[in-house]
Amino acid sequence: MKKIILLITCLFLLTGCFDYQELSDMSIIDGIGFDYKDGEYQVILETIKSTTSGESNTTSTNVVTAKDKVLANALNKAVNNAGKKVSLKHVKLLLLSKSVSLKGIDEIIDYIIRDVNISTNLYTIVCDNPQEVFDTKIEDDSISNLIVDTITYNVDAKSLDNIDIIASNIINDKIDIALPFIHIKDKNIVVDKIAYFNGGKYVDKIDSKIYNFLLLDSNNIDFDYDDTVLNIFAKDIKYDIEKNQITINISGSAKVKEVNKKYNLKELKTYEEIEKEINKTIEQETYDFLKETLSNKSDLIGLRNKYYKKFRKDRENINYVVKANIKINRNGAIYEVLYD
Repeated sequence: MKKIILLITCLFLLTGCFDYQELSDMSIIDGIGFDYKDGEYQVILETIKSTTSGESNTTSTNVVTAKDKVLANALNKAVNNAGKKVSLKHVKLLLLSKSVSLKGIDEIIDYIIRDVNISTNLYTIVCDNPQEVFDTKIEDDSISNLIVDTITYNVDAKSLDNIDIIASNIINDKIDIALPFIHIKDKNIVVDKIAYFNGGKYVDKIDSKIYNFLLLDSNNIDFDYDDTVLNIFAKDIKYDIEKNQITINISGSAKVKEVNKKYNLKELKTYEEIEKEINKTIEQETYDFLKETLSNKSDLIGLRNKYYKKFRKDRENINYVVKANIKINRNGAIYEVLYD
């Protein structure tokens, strides 16, 4: 009996070593990019491979591409070009070009969801040129990993890392999607824009601040006027839905980050004036954001959806009013503002 147990144990250990060797020889795909040029899909894969030598471990990346008029064929060709041992199960980034987004991302999203070899827990991002992004070399890391880390740090990403949520919002004809639009500057990832869509088609890009403020759990957002900057560190946004209009009520707390030296923070009227002007700024920036996106038939905050849920009626052109009531945390202002 002991001999049998010993034999089984040895086989188990040998099998484990075999699997480990297989994994170490495998190229892991970190990111997938899709572009559309001259009537063909272009697929770009960033593969990552870790090599252990003694006590040191190094990471190398490689970029492979393929193209075809059929989406599935382009992806299969790219995987074949990457080598025999390739894993799609660890993909963390889906990078879409502006060109393919203008054509429509429905087919890509549908394909990713249906492919059992690709995880649906990946970040979906838009850029001008995925090939150019993936060709950016990062020391001992992948550009895909850097993008994901940057997005996670800068954006409330709970709705970005699950492609099923994006798919359900594309299907819903009463609310439209927005995705981070990135570019690279000096090997740093810049995420100051969003790409917004009508259905599954790219419309345009716009500054991301108001979108993050209205729709994401993002605090620590700055608003400014007359060399005075307030940081909104807590907010509450409610929608008062009536038959003739929707009122967007924005309340919250702020602290003074910078203040024009003409103001005296020891006086009550100073706070009242700053609050009044900052609330006007928030209201105006929100109006500008809604005017631009809604005029392009992109309803990012889902006004139509909110109206339908309450009245069970469709309404295309919904009047809206924005009311901001942000209050300054005065203790924070007094102790944080310093003068030369």
